Amino acid sequence: MKRMIWVATIAVVLGWSGLHPAPLLAQTPPAKEVTETPAAASKKSADRKAKAEQRKAKREETKKARAEKKAKASAARGAVKDRQKQCGAEWREAKAAGKTEKGMTWPKFWSACNARLKAKSG
Repeated sequence: MKRMIWVATIAVVLGWSGLHPAPLLAQTPPAKEVTETPAAASKKSADRKAKAEQRKAKREETKKARAEKKAKASAARGAVKDRQKQCGAEWREAKAAGKTEKGMTWPKFWSACNARLKAKSG
């Protein structure tokens, strides 16, 4: 805010003195464009195309790796889900029959059952 007041004050003072503030506050002109030879331009274009192709190939590799990782994870999640269902059924049967050890809880049972089924399946 103070800066705006100072700029306005300077503009008013310069206006009274006969100087116009616009040339004093003007920005520098833009730099001149440098023209390239057609050979240099075509080389840059070829370089850009090659880099674009490299980026595209890298994206495709990454996409493929992610798909493979997702498929493996999906299979692993399915296996965990199946083991959990089987252990859940065993837990309900043991709980109903009163065959659980004293102090046995589902997390402890699940841990033991999961380890046993993992070892069994390989």
